[in-house]
Order: sequence, then C-alpha cells, then structure tokens
Amino acid sequence: MTTLATRSIWVLMLALAPAAIGADPPPAAGASDPAAAAVLPSSPPQGFPLSAYSAFGSSLAQTGHFAELGWSEAQFNAFLDGIRAAFKGNGYPMDDSSRKLASELSRRIGEIVTRERQMAASAPDAKRELDKYFREMQKRLGLQVSDSGLEYIVQPGRNGIRPRPGDTIVFTCVATAADGSTKLPQLSSERIRVKMEGMLPGLMEGLQMMTVDSHGIFVLPASLSFGAGPWPEGVDRGSPLVYWITLHDVIAAGSGP
Repeated sequence: MTTLATRSIWVLMLALAPAAIGADPPPAAGASDPAAAAVLPSSPPQGFPLSAYSAFGSSLAQTGHFAELGWSEAQFNAFLDGIRAAFKGNGYPMDDSSRKLASELSRRIGEIVTRERQMAASAPDAKRELDKYFREMQKRLGLQVSDSGLEYIVQPGRNGIRPRPGDTIVFTCVATAADGSTKLPQLSSERIRVKMEGMLPGLMEGLQMMTVDSHGIFVLPASLSFGAGPWPEGVDRGSPLVYWITLHDVIAAGSGP
C-alpha cells in the first residue's frame, strides 16, 4: 500500500480526524523527524471506554464522507476487513484494481471536500436570502412566527378540540413550493387520515394550533420538513415549503377506529 493515491486517502483521513473532534491539526514539521517518531507512544492511551473509540470512528467516517461514496454493505465490509488485516500485520497486497480504486476514491473524496467548502463559502448569502424570504412571506400572508421558526396563520374552526400527539386526524392539504403558487401534488392530499406522529415536524406543530373545520397556512423551513433526510422527487432540497391545511376531524388516541 505504497502508491500515491492510497497514501493520499489516508493522509486525507488523518487530516480530517482533528476536525471530527474539534481540535487543531498537529503541525507537520516533525512528522518525518526520526527523533520525534522515537517518542511517539507505542501503546494505546489508557482510561478511555471502548464507546469513545466507537464514537471517534463514527466521527472520522462522517468527516471522511464514507456515506457519500455510495458503497454497498458488502463493499464497506470488505474495506473493514482490509483495515483489520493490516492492523494484525497481514494486510492485503495492492494489485492493479485496488490501485485504480484508491485513485478513484481519492478523486471523489477531493470533489466532495471541494463542494463542501464552496457551499460553506456561500452559506452566509444563502442565509440572508432565506431570512429575506421569510420576512416577505410573513408580511405578504400576515403570518406569525413560532419559536421553532414555523410561520403560520390559523383561522378558528367550529369547536375547541385540538389534535395532540397520539391522536388521528383527517385533513386536506395543498402544498406549494416556496413561491406559494407552484403546486406540489406529491405533497398534497384530500381528506387523508393519518396519525399525528406521521406528520412532518412543522405540520405536527401547526396542527396542534388548529380545531376542527379550521384553516391554516404554514411555511416550513427545511429543518421542520424533510431536513437532512431524503426529499421527495421534484422538490428542491432545502427549500421552504408552504402548506394550506383544512382540519376535518380529530380522533382522540384510544377512542377506537
């Protein structure tokens, strides 16, 4: 395992390790100094529980973007087998296919890191645009803002029964993109019956403000909709979503079908 591509992957992983724990990376000056190497510890640090090693491994894998490489479970297990074999002093030899793989992974990880840096650089501008958007929507629709960042307006219904976690609700919703006019049929439904726990966080919060036959408008930031998880096809990832909701019925938890 002496090719430049292979070394670059491990150098990148080790360089990312301090970021995983929030520490500054060590200076590179004495890294190849034999005198410095002679004083390196030859035994693992004492006093740390095994869970700490597991957490550090998870942080290193997340910071190293392993989840973004698209590996299958079998491929990742083979990767771990190679690490275990090398740890025991019996590593797998590098052949032509493994050298090509190392080069490809080095390229892909580099692209991911570059993309993240570009996104981080543009984040302040994106935040300003989002803040401007929410202010405009608040003024345009007369919305209030909850502590979570949910923007809402609710018109009263015919009784004071409000849904709570554990309840089942029947409601109609029309969802639109952030502009408030582009319909999103994949997120819209008519008289659908669901449990409250099946709702998006922002809708679950908003529905608890409603009573039967009331109408509400809710503008959900990404953190209160699909967040960091999968987003529906045709919906811009990370964008605000607007929901027009009518609550038809509330079936209290434990009251039967």
